Amino acid sequence: NSTELKDIEFIRSYYYNRLEFVRFSSSVGKFVGYTEFGVKNAEYWNNNPSVLAAMRAQKETYCKHNSEIYYTNVLTKSVKPSVRLHSVTPPGGHHPAMLVCSVYDFYPKQI
Repeated sequence: NSTELKDIEFIRSYYYNRLEFVRFSSSVGKFVGYTEFGVKNAEYWNNNPSVLAAMRAQKETYCKHNSEIYYTNVLTKSVKPSVRLHSVTPPGGHHPAMLVCSVYDFYPKQI
């Protein structure tokens, strides 16, 4: 929720059969393997300076560019909520009535 690069993290994860086996994180600055196969891939990619340089540059080239687009097109927008307030009788409850407030169709999600 920020356009400043210091608040952004670039993560590229690789999956096989819905299991993450290796990940690059800009905050770590290298690949980390989570399976035997992932550890081997991480070691190979971490020993290749051009691969590491390309991945480290993604925070600046990919994240900064896209965060500026998203920030101006999404994060600066808001939608007023639709609120419904009604009284209900709880089943088998000790209270004669309960007030229910429902909120719909709003952005951002914090009220």
